[in-house]
Amino acid sequence: MIKIQGDVIDINALINSVRNAESGAIVTFLGTVRMHDESSDREIKALKYDAYNDMAMHKIDGIIEEARKIYNIIDVSVIQRTGLIKLGEDSIGIAVSSVHRKEAFKACEYIIDKIKIIPPIWKKEVYSDSEVWKSET
Repeated sequence: MIKIQGDVIDINALINSVRNAESGAIVTFLGTVRMHDESSDREIKALKYDAYNDMAMHKIDGIIEEARKIYNIIDVSVIQRTGLIKLGEDSIGIAVSSVHRKEAFKACEYIIDKIKIIPPIWKKEVYSDSEVWKSET
């Protein structure tokens, strides 16, 4: 499952989308909006995400297929949010199932690392007095 949505991520639905009788492990990753970016001393109020949805979903699907070739995983789901996301809310959720945890952990890290640079998804940091587009999600 790959979704790009404005709605809050339902973590239970994300997990259940990869749950199956073959899996001995489900690893999840949630990218959460934090107050400070290490490259700035300014306080972030929120993030805004935008995406070219069809192309982003196509690219994410390609990343998942690459991960399947490298790691012994069973299923993957990715939900990327768009729109205004407040502090403490999740901007992305990834769930990976596999027979053993090691492969699921490695695949999950691989997938988020690639999603940060490949799909056309843009992030804007919102401060109290301005907004700045960032080069990676």
